[in-house]
Amino acid sequence: MQVTSHFNLEEFRCGDGTPYPAAWVTSRLRPLCEQLELIRIICGNRNVMITSGYRTPEYNRKVGGVKNSQHIEGRAADIKIEGMPARTVAQKILEAVSAKNLGVKGIGSYASFTHVDIRPAERLAYWFVKSKT
Repeated sequence: MQVTSHFNLEEFRCGDGTPYPAAWVTSRLRPLCEQLELIRIICGNRNVMITSGYRTPEYNRKVGGVKNSQHIEGRAADIKIEGMPARTVAQKILEAVSAKNLGVKGIGSYASFTHVDIRPAERLAYWFVKSKT
């Protein structure tokens, strides 16, 4: 099922095979995908790859996710943008949020991917994780 022009329901399936909850598609997934469409534009219309979408609580524990992860709530995606370093992606998203051109409420900057979420919050949650060397 196509959610927006460039994102479909299957991309957000849990890594253990559990489908994204149908009851959340309109209220959570569509708004997330709308933000991802804007991120795609901000990043020069490059392809956005979803590396992690919805997670069951069990799968979230298995992959070392935080207890209150927005992935469990169906409001988050870890992404990679074709041809663009993850740190650059996070910076572009942060700049767009600061300019009020994007409604993302959570940005996690990691060495190889960027976390984005649409948590219900007034303020932006932003974190930077150093790569392990």
